[in-house]
Amino acid sequence: MAVNFLSPEALAFAVTLPVVVVFYLLKRRRVARLVSSTVLWQRFLNETQANSPFQKLRHNWLLIIQLILLALAVFALTRPYFAGKMESGRFLVVVLDVSASMQSTDVSPNRLGQAKVEIGKLIDGMYDSDEMVLILSGGVTEVRQSPTSAKPVLRSALGQAQATDSPTRLLDAIKLAQNLTRNRLKAEVHLFSDGISSDLDTFELQDLNLVYHRVGESGDNLGIVSLEVRPHPEQANQQAIFATIGNASTNTLASDVSLFFGEELVGSRRVSVGPTNTAS
Repeated sequence: MAVNFLSPEALAFAVTLPVVVVFYLLKRRRVARLVSSTVLWQRFLNETQANSPFQKLRHNWLLIIQLILLALAVFALTRPYFAGKMESGRFLVVVLDVSASMQSTDVSPNRLGQAKVEIGKLIDGMYDSDEMVLILSGGVTEVRQSPTSAKPVLRSALGQAQATDSPTRLLDAIKLAQNLTRNRLKAEVHLFSDGISSDLDTFELQDLNLVYHRVGESGDNLGIVSLEVRPHPEQANQQAIFATIGNASTNTLASDVSLFFGEELVGSRRVSVGPTNTAS
C-alpha cells in the first residue's frame, strides 16, 4: 500500500525547518555576570569557534519539539492518503413485478407495497462498494434506476414505482438482468414477484445467480386486464363495451362480471376462465 499526496506542492513549506534552525543559531542567549574565575572563558571560546556553530543546538529540546510540530504540519498540508486495491462489491439487479396482480390486497398494504419494503431492506444492507440496478416489469420492461451506490437515489426510484393494469413480462426483465450481470464476478439478481407469470416456463437460468422473493399469499387472481369502449357495430348512436378478464393463477376460476351505470345495474354475466388464460 503506497502513500500518495493530494497536495504535494505543500512540501515547499518544508523550507521553514532550516529557517527555524537558523534563527536559533543567531539568537543570543548570553547573560553578563561577574565571576571570580577565568574557567568559564574556555567554554565561551568554544561556543564562538567558527568550526562548531551547531554547539548551541545540543540538548535544545524546545527546538526539537518545534521542528517536529512544524514537520507534522507540513505533512498534514500535503493531504496524504493510502492508495491500495479496493475489493469490488456486489452488483445487485432488482427486478420488481409491477403487473396488475401486484395490486392484490391479500397482504398489507398490497403485494407491491410488501415488495417495496423488502427491497428497502436490501438497499439498507448495501455496502459502499455495492451497486444496484432497479428494473420494473409490467406490460413493458423499464430500467427505472441505472447502476448506483447512492442509497437515497435508489430509495427515490423505488418510491416512484407504481403498479400497472397490464400483465407482466418477467421473461424480458430476466433476460435484461442476465445481460447486465454478464462478466460480473459478484452479480446477484433479485426477483420480487407474486409468481403469476407464464412466460418463464421455457427459461433456463444458465448460471444466473437468481434469488426469488415471493410476495403475496394466494395465487388465485382474476381481474379485468383490458377495457375498451367502441362504436356499436349495428347501432351507430350507441357504444359497445369490450372487457377482457384475465386469470393469472394456475387454477380455473369463475366469477360474475357486472356492469353498472352509476348505481344502476346494466347487466351481469358469469365468466369462467382457464389457468393463465383470458376470456372476453
